Amino acid sequence: MSPLVRIALEALEDPGAPPGLRSVACTTLLAALTAGIEVPPAAPMAVWRWLLVSENGASALHLHELPSTDVAKDALRILTNDPDAGEDARDLALAALRGENLAVVTDSDLVLIAERVVDEGRTRRFTYLLESVHELNGLAPDFLRVLRDRLALSSVPSVRAAGVEVGALLPRLDDYFTERMLMDSSPVVRRTVLEVLERVETLDRGRAAAIVRRHLGSAERHRSVIAAGLSCLGGLVRREPESN
Repeated sequence: MSPLVRIALEALEDPGAPPGLRSVACTTLLAALTAGIEVPPAAPMAVWRWLLVSENGASALHLHELPSTDVAKDALRILTNDPDAGEDARDLALAALRGENLAVVTDSDLVLIAERVVDEGRTRRFTYLLESVHELNGLAPDFLRVLRDRLALSSVPSVRAAGVEVGALLPRLDDYFTERMLMDSSPVVRRTVLEVLERVETLDRGRAAAIVRRHLGSAERHRSVIAAGLSCLGGLVRREPESN
């Protein structure tokens, strides 16, 4: 094991060391973990504890992964069972849940995290986490529908839009849900529906195009939504199967 790694861990765990030195030590250990260099078993949690009290902890984990089951479990604790956690801690916890750390995330965890999705920034981060877990494990369609419908009932437009994004993870287009969300009072939600429709799989493009045509021919008056609809329809028509 590199002497530099040992020295970095000692500095990071020394409460009397200057903050600047501890920050450099943290960066050194993160770089070692990213590069696959052997580090002491205590290093990941030492880094995690320091990041929790640092101002730019989440930024550090956007550059480096922190693979550790213990770190992942503590990140989930913050997101699901710590009502006093601040935004910085929640941002850090979400940043920690990627790569091999996603293996500890369960369906129940996702439901609990979804219940705490209350603003646009947190919504984006939750959607990214959900998509990452789905990419890794393949979430069951019934679970995705339940989560989609729960988010879609929120009073916050950005959270309802997240419900639309969750619905896009289902294997087939849900016409009823799609048309219902196109009647949403928020242009943010309606625009999200149209952006999602442009990405549907080949088998659903004909149905998606028909839904968009009906919507554009209805009472839609919001300029950005109309523009999204025209863009969506153009993309769907160019790629629409000949059978449709």
